[in-house]
Amino acid sequence: MKYLFTSMPVVAHVLPLVPLAQQLVLDGHDVLVATTGPAADAARRAGLTTIDAGGRLDAREPYDRLLDVIVSGGSGHAADDPEALRVHGAHFGDVGLRMLDDLLRIGRRWGAQAVVYPGIHACGLVAAHALGAVGVLHGYGTPLPTFAPALEHILAERDDLPDRVPEAEVEVDVLPPSLPNFAELPWTNGTPRHRLDMRYGSFNGAADVPPWLLGEREAPRVVLTCGSTEAQARRGDTYRRIIEALDGTGCEAVILSGGAVLDRLPEPLPPWVRIERWLPLKFTLDHADAIVHHGGSGTVLTSFAAGLPQVAIPMPGTVSMSNGQAVQACGAGTVLDLNALDTEELTRAATDVLSSSAKRKAAVAIRHEMEKMPSAADVAARLSAVVGERSGARP
Repeated sequence: MKYLFTSMPVVAHVLPLVPLAQQLVLDGHDVLVATTGPAADAARRAGLTTIDAGGRLDAREPYDRLLDVIVSGGSGHAADDPEALRVHGAHFGDVGLRMLDDLLRIGRRWGAQAVVYPGIHACGLVAAHALGAVGVLHGYGTPLPTFAPALEHILAERDDLPDRVPEAEVEVDVLPPSLPNFAELPWTNGTPRHRLDMRYGSFNGAADVPPWLLGEREAPRVVLTCGSTEAQARRGDTYRRIIEALDGTGCEAVILSGGAVLDRLPEPLPPWVRIERWLPLKFTLDHADAIVHHGGSGTVLTSFAAGLPQVAIPMPGTVSMSNGQAVQACGAGTVLDLNALDTEELTRAATDVLSSSAKRKAAVAIRHEMEKMPSAADVAARLSAVVGERSGARP
């Protein structure tokens, strides 16, 4: 069977899809990843076949523009604020509009039988419907419906599309059952007929790891990551504040920059701080004691998969806010206000996640829960049965 995977041109949005895509390839199915930019590069490094969708129209540009709006404070405070929904819907919808024609052309010529997409990438659902393929809504954090504001924006801008597109037939949910969902949105477009729980794969991209990572730790190691954009890291200012807070705690800090320009870091960096462009996060966390991060969905679930306590400093107006709330609510960490960072508060939070047995125990409990969830192999087999039945093909 033929599975067309697609995501926005952002690394963090395609990585959660990789384990299922790789498993489908191993099972003998055909997989094609249609995206552009950094997401396409990440898919290729994962050994997946890619094809450009949206590159000729610079589909990444609306996403970058959205980050500027968020930084300026123009997207509300919580992910479900009316203003946040409107702003995200328009920008995510514009990304989809720049990719949709390519997706439809690729899907028709190739004969896609299923379209797998993350919920914020609503044009994946539109493409599945137009192609007569099975829509597969692939979760990457808290389970959410296909993002209705983006879907409505796409449908309103195109005369050749229906006024309404029903929800995907299949949902892949990667959220550990006991982790609270603070970003619940109404399923206004119907609900999937099939819901498949799947263990989060924690695929973080391929990279060489330095020998020091496997050496004996002389001090507690704290990993710092604010994602792969200058906006989230505030060009290094957030890292600078964290470094100031960790000074004197006797720990080692490892910054994972994601390739972002960080011209506001301290110069020179203290000797107890390392900076790496990209290391596989799960591998790195398996050799660390705590993490301070931006609250991204993949980062939060990867940290839980490693059983590490966390400090989240999420960007207001994004789903990272609700991710941080979930970390704090389950007892595995602390969430701090990015716009009111206080050095003493940061120091207390970092010291606490390094020393608190209760927070570590809570993080390990989530890890054990994740380990019991169905594997990508289990889900690929069940998904193929659904797609095979729908298309009349043998699974």
